[in-house]
Amino acid sequence: MINSILSTKLLTDSQTELILNSGLSITHFDILKIEPVSFEAHDDFTHVIITSKNAIPALLKYKIMQEHISCVGEKTAQLLNQHHIEPVAVADNASDLAKILINKYPQEKFLYLCGKQRRHQLPALFQAEKIAFKEHFVYRSIAIMKSFDRIFACVCFYSPRGVIAFAKANPKNKPLIAVCIGNTTADEARNYYDTIVIANKQTVENTLITAIKSVRNVEK
Repeated sequence: MINSILSTKLLTDSQTELILNSGLSITHFDILKIEPVSFEAHDDFTHVIITSKNAIPALLKYKIMQEHISCVGEKTAQLLNQHHIEPVAVADNASDLAKILINKYPQEKFLYLCGKQRRHQLPALFQAEKIAFKEHFVYRSIAIMKSFDRIFACVCFYSPRGVIAFAKANPKNKPLIAVCIGNTTADEARNYYDTIVIANKQTVENTLITAIKSVRNVEK
């Protein structure tokens, strides 16, 4: 359907209205189910790294040191602020954050709170520089393999794993446009789709706005 958008993340009422008010239709669901993973917290670190908001519950539950925390994404930073935690550094992606921390805080001992399916770029950068670094898996994401019997004008992706899950569940169902929340997700989408558009801010709202504009441009 030329006027339909699929979001691989469940949307709030206001986010849904954003699409509907544009005259387009929206289907949305969580393509990844997040489950917490128990772990034993240690104190042998001076700086915490978070690359996803999914790690925040573990940070709070286990009362991990919160004075020196750096994160990826404005939304994650905002959620930390809501818990009276001020990030030391914020970057758009994990690689950029690693480079900032390696350059500014080479003497720190870093603890990375991440998911079991985390990408390798950030740990590899710390290991290459031989900087003290440990990681704890505090959540895992389970792919929801949902297939659709129609082609969407646009599919919004928010993570590389979401791209892979959708592509595997819908091998013959290629959207006209794949709109991605950031460059890392877009890199994965290029393995499956021809037309990739990247949101200029890594937020769900901006991804949806980019999707609306992209579909409108196709209609012209």
